[in-house]
Amino acid sequence: MSAEYKDQDPLVLAQQAERDLNSHAAKHGLSSDVSAEESGVDQSVTDKFPGSTVKVGSAASGAGDNREIPVDEGGDILDSGRPTKARDFEGEGGPETKQQIYEEENPGNDDVRGNIR
Repeated sequence: MSAEYKDQDPLVLAQQAERDLNSHAAKHGLSSDVSAEESGVDQSVTDKFPGSTVKVGSAASGAGDNREIPVDEGGDILDSGRPTKARDFEGEGGPETKQQIYEEENPGNDDVRGNIR
C-alpha cells in the first residue's frame, strides 16, 4: 500500500472508493476540465488516489508493437534519439542485441554506424 494509506483500514478505504465510484459526478463526468472533454479521460480522479497517474494516447495503450516504452517503465532513448518501442523488446535480447545482430547481418548498409570512419 502507498504511504498515504498507512495505518488506515483497507475495508474503510474500499467502501469510500465504492461510494466515490457510485456518485452522480463519477457516473456522468461532471468535470469542468477541458482536457477531460477533449480526451474523454478525467484526470481529476488522480486527486482521489495518491500516487496515481493518467496516461492517454499511445502510451496508455498496451496494444501493438508501436507503443513507446517510457524510460520510467524500463524503456530507453536509442542512439538515433528515438525512444524504444514495444517491438524493440520482441524475441531474444533487447534493443542493443537486435542492433548488433542487424549490424553483423548487414555490414554494408548506410544506417550501420560502425562503417563510418
